[in-house]
Amino acid sequence: MEHDEAVRSQAAERYVAHELSPAERDAFEEHFFDCQECADDVRFEMTFAANARAVFREQRAERRPAPEPRAADSRGSWLVWLRPRPALAFSFAANFALAAGLGYVLLTGTHELAVPQFAQLYYAPGPTHGAEDVHAILPGETFYQVRFPAPGAASQSYSYEVLGAAGRRESSGSLKAPASEDADLYLQLPVRSLPAGVHTLVVRGGSGGEIVSWSRFRISR
Repeated sequence: MEHDEAVRSQAAERYVAHELSPAERDAFEEHFFDCQECADDVRFEMTFAANARAVFREQRAERRPAPEPRAADSRGSWLVWLRPRPALAFSFAANFALAAGLGYVLLTGTHELAVPQFAQLYYAPGPTHGAEDVHAILPGETFYQVRFPAPGAASQSYSYEVLGAAGRRESSGSLKAPASEDADLYLQLPVRSLPAGVHTLVVRGGSGGEIVSWSRFRISR
């Protein structure tokens, strides 16, 4: 599924509401693993749905008639009075944390990335440099990280695509240009959903959308 199609079909909203067909769900999941904008939309919709359910539960609880207090048990009445009622703000905060955590697990498939770890960084300029090199992604690694020179002309955004061994496009997307003006750019590409084998990463940017980074990498399972 392409990004424009996901936006046009409101895929994020329908995904959280379980309104996508199995084929649409699989296509959208494959897309938002590589699309930060759609991933943010999914997290927002999950948070909104969780908060809406919390408000509905609060309103339903307030409409429910309270049980009559027992006159003979004054100590029990004091305990009931002292018991804190669930505040709506707390429900918002708790559901937000729950939705954010669920979104993180959904998008990463693991919580191991929350801890510091070393990662291999590969130099990947245009196709004229090191075209025969194939970077080896070690088993268990979930990202392919590359560094390449920033284009001479300023670019507001960049696009990327991942090609399989036969040249078939496996994923693609767009990225906003970083706020910094460093001489080099760094890109972290999720590879968890890609099959084993050799893949090609192509990044385009600059005023004419020229190729600014081109590299091949091998995934082993």
